[in-house]
Amino acid sequence: MGKAFSLVLLFFCVLMTACGQSEQRAPVPVPYDALRAELEKIHDTDQAVREGFNQVKEEDRNAFFTKMQRVDSVNQIAVIRMLEKYGWLPQSKIGGKAADGLFLVVQHAPAKVIRKYLPSLKKMAQNGEASPTDAAMMEDRLLMFEGEKQIYGTQATSMGREDGKMYIWPIKDSKHVNERRKAAGFRVTVEEYAKLMNAAYNPEEPLPAKKQVIH
Repeated sequence: MGKAFSLVLLFFCVLMTACGQSEQRAPVPVPYDALRAELEKIHDTDQAVREGFNQVKEEDRNAFFTKMQRVDSVNQIAVIRMLEKYGWLPQSKIGGKAADGLFLVVQHAPAKVIRKYLPSLKKMAQNGEASPTDAAMMEDRLLMFEGEKQIYGTQATSMGREDGKMYIWPIKDSKHVNERRKAAGFRVTVEEYAKLMNAAYNPEEPLPAKKQVIH
């Protein structure tokens, strides 16, 4: 009888252990409504600090960028915490504005952050849960940070220019860039985009020296 009791007790312990493991492996519920509200606020702060950039005098740009970087740093802490816990959030669950806020914060982050989360954004875009143009812009930005030519012509910068003027970062196979832009969902050509950004565009723009590239 004692042996039978021991077997029953052993079975019960194994069962409870299995149940405990199942509970531990249960997916973490995602509070989409709360995340949507937080990301929409983050979206607004990201955009507000960038308002009026084109009107800022050259001598005031350093102060402008310093203020912008402070806001970006705070936003990045909040967004990276979300990404680490829930992964890249699907647009159908959080809405367009929140999805845009999520993209903007990572887009404005250092290269190492973009490098880490770009694959997730691209996968979501392929599944219809993120914007293909967002994925294209982030890919271009990472290529620029790594000192490589961009693909879609979405990145304008003053990097490498002594005069501080904006220009479209060099583009790989620039002859077909507008075809790639159209396929990705962009509505304007790279020439039109350059005008909107008040940036010079040279299809044969060479890459600047590697030492001038931001990592």
